[in-house]
Amino acid sequence: MIPRRAIASLVLLLPLAVLAAGGGSDLSPGDGIGPDVTADLAALPHYAPGPVPFPKGASYLAPDGAITVVGYNDMREMLEAIDRLFQATHPGFRFHLVLKGTKTAPPALARGLSAFAPMGAEFTDDERAYFGKTTGTEPVLFRVAHDSITPRALSSPQGIFVNRANPLGMLTTDQVARIFTIGQAGGDLTAWRELGLTGAWAGLPIHPTGPGPDTAIAIFMRRHKFGNHPYARGLIPFHESDDVIRRIGEDPLAIGFASLCRPTPLVKVVAIDRMDGRPAVRGSARDIISGSYPYDRHLLIYARRPTAGSLDPFVREYLRLVLSREGQEAVARCPQHYLPLNPDDLRSELAKLDP
Repeated sequence: MIPRRAIASLVLLLPLAVLAAGGGSDLSPGDGIGPDVTADLAALPHYAPGPVPFPKGASYLAPDGAITVVGYNDMREMLEAIDRLFQATHPGFRFHLVLKGTKTAPPALARGLSAFAPMGAEFTDDERAYFGKTTGTEPVLFRVAHDSITPRALSSPQGIFVNRANPLGMLTTDQVARIFTIGQAGGDLTAWRELGLTGAWAGLPIHPTGPGPDTAIAIFMRRHKFGNHPYARGLIPFHESDDVIRRIGEDPLAIGFASLCRPTPLVKVVAIDRMDGRPAVRGSARDIISGSYPYDRHLLIYARRPTAGSLDPFVREYLRLVLSREGQEAVARCPQHYLPLNPDDLRSELAKLDP
């Protein structure tokens, strides 16, 4: 049982902490392409258009001959801009975007009803199983952009948040994993003293919270960041990042992972110590593009590739455009300001275009 006096003293700290911080969040995302992003774009290779035949008879063509693309609604402006670029160098191609959400993309791709699958999350195990059963192959994943740190975007890297009154300033990725999951090699972390907090905080329990274990975000974090360990038994689940942030703002003992673009004045982002002598990171645009922020996520395009075969020629050429300076500029200039890939990541994705 937590002493009521201890909880009350922590709650009283909250308004003072908010005033001291000026009532704002730790993040100050801009509305335009910043100098760091511009510099990264300048390092990317230009698109060199290649000839590609129109995919006559393809199952993904609409009745009027337009190329159908089914998928993530928050990629609409980005794809519309890239479509215009493609049409400028390949006259006669037209596009029909049916963008109602990430979950619509996998079955449409599996059934050949979409040329490719733009998505804000990876295939789930069930979606991958359906794809394999339907096509006899595995889908090919391409990272096409980093997620955004601006509030308008629906897809964001994950931030580790605590209540503004909490004195915790920094964690390692190992500590984060030991807070949110059980069975890690170093043991579970359940009390604030185990993270170095002293005084009134020392004997108080950690209240972990985050997206529910069955959500796309939680599956991503468990699969890629937490070594597939089960989530902590006491984790308080929510469906949306805004609810996670709200809970942390109300509970001084809470810590949670949620979209980095959703901070409020009542919470703060915990810096992540990379344990390599370099400065800790909080998820700035520079941290994310460089690959130094550990809880980054990506926008994706999945494609079909026949067994021992090549990608559809149109899809391959379209992805060549996406993975170029011009394509990545379209990414960065969309209203959500998704972040471009760096040159190393771009080369890695381009290498997937050929079997």
